[in-house]
Amino acid sequence: MAVVLHRNEFSLEVDSVSVTVPSNDVARLMYYLNCVCTAIDCNRDPDLQRFTNYRNWYSLSISEQKELLVLCYTFSPDVFDDRVFFHSDVLCQGSSNKFYKVSQVRQQLIAAESIVIAGQVREVHKIMTYTMGWMKTFYIDPMQRLAQSLSNPRPAITSSVYTPRVVHQPTSSSSSSKCNGTCVCVVLYCLLCVVPGIIGIIVSIVNAAKS
Repeated sequence: MAVVLHRNEFSLEVDSVSVTVPSNDVARLMYYLNCVCTAIDCNRDPDLQRFTNYRNWYSLSISEQKELLVLCYTFSPDVFDDRVFFHSDVLCQGSSNKFYKVSQVRQQLIAAESIVIAGQVREVHKIMTYTMGWMKTFYIDPMQRLAQSLSNPRPAITSSVYTPRVVHQPTSSSSSSKCNGTCVCVVLYCLLCVVPGIIGIIVSIVNAAKS
């Protein structure tokens, strides 16, 4: 299938499987890290990989849940967006997310061949397309709720503050699918809304763990 992302053409091969993720915020964030490790090389990080088995989410201790939160912040979507992760309802083909192999580059490829995270160069194996619903379900909302619950023993209060102001809906044709134009994606509203609150909570958790 030939597609165009931001005026760059790709020949893409779908490489996805359907999974069932337990209805738990720890499991959801572990699944998010699982998707990260599906897209990039995590073979040199056994400590990261042990947080990707979302079916065994219940085995994580409170201290490990705090470590999970820090890892998900380090490997946040703004690191990958428009290089490894792409917001595109059309390319998700009715699913909430989908993985693709990049088999042929027809013009300049916007997807990175490698990406630097926390000072380490990591090879990109696949790209992932996602809907905004997927990002809210498996990253934004669980990060907020888990950060609240780990910093406060009282039940976390959910909020709808993260509803995007503009949702980008790419158009498609019989020969290609396009994802272009301007949209308020996860990078923008994570930076403006989610990140400042979560940074403070994570810092307090890390400082409490050290004391």
